[in-house]
Amino acid sequence: MNTLLTKTPLELIEETLKSLLPPSTGPYKLVFEAARYSLFSSGKRIRPLLTLMTAEAFFAPIETALAPACCLELIHTYSLIHDDLPCMDDDDLRRGKPTLHKVYPEGQAVLAGDLLLTYAFEALSKSPHLTANQILDMIRILAERSGGDGMIGGQSLDLLSEGKEVSWDTLKAIHLGKTAALLSAALEMGGVIADVSPAIRSKLKILGETIGLSFQIIDDVLDIEGTADLIGKPLMSDVENKKNTSVSLLGLEGAKKLAEELLEAALNQCEEMGIGDSNLAKMLPKLVRRLF
Repeated sequence: MNTLLTKTPLELIEETLKSLLPPSTGPYKLVFEAARYSLFSSGKRIRPLLTLMTAEAFFAPIETALAPACCLELIHTYSLIHDDLPCMDDDDLRRGKPTLHKVYPEGQAVLAGDLLLTYAFEALSKSPHLTANQILDMIRILAERSGGDGMIGGQSLDLLSEGKEVSWDTLKAIHLGKTAALLSAALEMGGVIADVSPAIRSKLKILGETIGLSFQIIDDVLDIEGTADLIGKPLMSDVENKKNTSVSLLGLEGAKKLAEELLEAALNQCEEMGIGDSNLAKMLPKLVRRLF
């Protein structure tokens, strides 16, 4: 029996992550230990799941998608490590546990993030079951969406906007970079793995951006409404820090309305691609509304 068929996607993702980044016993073991602390400090694995479900929606075997999907999680974890640093968001907790720079020296936290960033591309270049062209395509997608025109650019604009009044267009650009860029990469990489047409790949990118905006808007709504996090603390950090959010610009009801409109648009986009009945489409409402 194929053991892949007896395990859930989340179990397969965890196994693959552990095989990609095993404990190190060499002279550099501390930075590997620090990287693993953040990588395995829980997490819903949303981005790799989106890649697996996109590949599945277009009939690609799950084993072809596992390594690339997990490389997305390496990038995501690196971004969280750096976001939590004192020079960025200066957070003490992440997912109910002390942030990495509170457990390890700050310099080691920076390097652990760097390790995950660079290793993601090394691991992606070695992905089994895929052609060289598929791997090259995914390296380009992941580099673009995690770089200056994607996640890093969004983070930079977010820092520059702190303490200032910004327009919705500026806030949208922040969200498209910080949140949506990596989600769009997850979907498009799933399309590359399934060898879909360029037209479908383009639609998957747009779907990822639509989901990302809706996802972030709901995040802002939950922040305002004081939804408890994993340790029971109200998530009011954005309000306390006077950060620009979709709620501060659109109002609470306006933000909720836009999030639902974007979710509806995302589901329509799935229908247009012929995957309206897929597990991917069924996951989207749960993902956006934080029921997942």
